[in-house]
Amino acid sequence: MSNQGSATRGALIWSGRKCTIFGLPLSFTKYFVYEKRLVTRRGFFSLVEDELDFYKVLDKSIVLPFWQRVFGCGSIHLNVADVDTPVKVLMSIKKPREVYEHIDSIVTSLAGNNPMRTAASILGSVNQGEFYN
Repeated sequence: MSNQGSATRGALIWSGRKCTIFGLPLSFTKYFVYEKRLVTRRGFFSLVEDELDFYKVLDKSIVLPFWQRVFGCGSIHLNVADVDTPVKVLMSIKKPREVYEHIDSIVTSLAGNNPMRTAASILGSVNQGEFYN
């Protein structure tokens, strides 16, 4: 992977693997965080890539179970306005707080620029009683 990225994804900010036993990256799942998208690549012989645009992220959370925390791992959950993957999970990654901060800064910077995100925020905050009066 080159750090220059492409026009649609942007520059590569972070890449990592899913960690399995004892926090070792012995998995065939890779995560790539670009300026505009999150790419998940799974597989060894047959590769499956899933892309997620960061402007579709509605909510994010970090989960740090005890056994993952022991080995410096954690998971990030992203709630997304997407039909294919309404919840995207970056499972058991190293240094999850740093990755969470990268994703948080990208999502907040893209939130103001996207009319779809603004409309979703407005519709989500409207009180249902206002339509009946």
